[in-house]
Amino acid sequence: MIDTQVWVVILSLTFLLYAIKWFISRKRSVKVYRISPQSLQRSKEVLMAVLPLIEDENDFPLDRSKIPYSKEDIKSAAKILAYYFWRKKRHDELQRIKNCFVSISRFQDSNQDLETQERTAARERKQLKRELDFYMTHSPFNATKSRKQP
Repeated sequence: MIDTQVWVVILSLTFLLYAIKWFISRKRSVKVYRISPQSLQRSKEVLMAVLPLIEDENDFPLDRSKIPYSKEDIKSAAKILAYYFWRKKRHDELQRIKNCFVSISRFQDSNQDLETQERTAARERKQLKRELDFYMTHSPFNATKSRKQP
């Protein structure tokens, strides 16, 4: 009798946890990047406007109003070019794009004091590294590999 009750509780909790996991994962959205000649050209334009601002080997915060595009546009352009350079086996350019992606964390609100800007930039840098690592270990980088394996 006790064994049956224990199993019923275990199965009920397992079902509940799977239901919660399904409910949470259902809200996740996935952004799909279409790589075309137009998207590559636009991505190159975006990054060529940003790269001179951040490739100075410094780490101090910069004024957010100096970037010509939003951080989301820069991140999307960097992801498109990262995939393109990965496919073309151009690892130097890929590393440059990775550095650009993480370096956009330097652009902070100039109305805040310097210490707050540095803390915010460090927090954002960690988040951007995780986001790029996730992007590069999931789709589309491993998509063709999994299709080729029967």
